Amino acid sequence: MSAPDAVHNDLDLPTGQRERKAYATLAAQFALIGVELIKGDPEVIGQTPYYATRYGLWKPLDSLDAAREYLAKRTRAGREQELQAQ
Repeated sequence: MSAPDAVHNDLDLPTGQRERKAYATLAAQFALIGVELIKGDPEVIGQTPYYATRYGLWKPLDSLDAAREYLAKRTRAGREQELQAQ
């Protein structure tokens, strides 16, 4: 019987560099403007790592940095905007 795979753990990283914490923080910031940030399934080939969704519209985001940029654009606009395919 083989040894179980190591569980991914980011606890050895400084708090500011933990992906799960960064995702949770961004998801909360997205929620404040009425948009949901969803983490994609890494097991599905071709699936984007993150999605922003509102009113049934989906915006694929390639990284947490892309999610931050998307959030900054929506926040700078000064009002909630519909998701647009780009």
